[in-house]
Amino acid sequence: MTSKIGILYGRTKWSEEPQGGVYEKGKDGFFSDHKYEGEIVDGKPHGNGTWTQMDGATYVGQFVNGLREGLGTFTWSEKSPVSGKSYEGEYKNNRRHGKGKLIFEGGYVEEGNWIDNKMVIDEDDESWREGGKDYTEEELQKRVEYYEKREGK
Repeated sequence: MTSKIGILYGRTKWSEEPQGGVYEKGKDGFFSDHKYEGEIVDGKPHGNGTWTQMDGATYVGQFVNGLREGLGTFTWSEKSPVSGKSYEGEYKNNRRHGKGKLIFEGGYVEEGNWIDNKMVIDEDDESWREGGKDYTEEELQKRVEYYEKREGK
């Protein structure tokens, strides 16, 4: 597995040439391609890099086999309804998963544990903490089920 530094374009498949427009800060219009700059293995993001989505949202962090995996920071686009918000933490299979925090525009921060893009344990939720212990995957999954039942899903 040989790694190189480069630029890739795409949405679900990556190529070295853009197929449509690519987001540029301050440029108006519709952009159909995402842009990735960083380490590449077998034509996919693999290692450390920066991914800019077609609306200007960015992810800076680790990738494995084309997916966000490991530590990273995602910042929503200024065009997004949640502009100014970011997430810093762990990813697994392209989703927030593990320890992380949401940072809101005004500086408010929510820290907790995540499974499949859902916060399942808020760091301030004393009812699920036992001396700051780290929860197993099974315990975290039970927490997801608890929240889903409470929300009627």
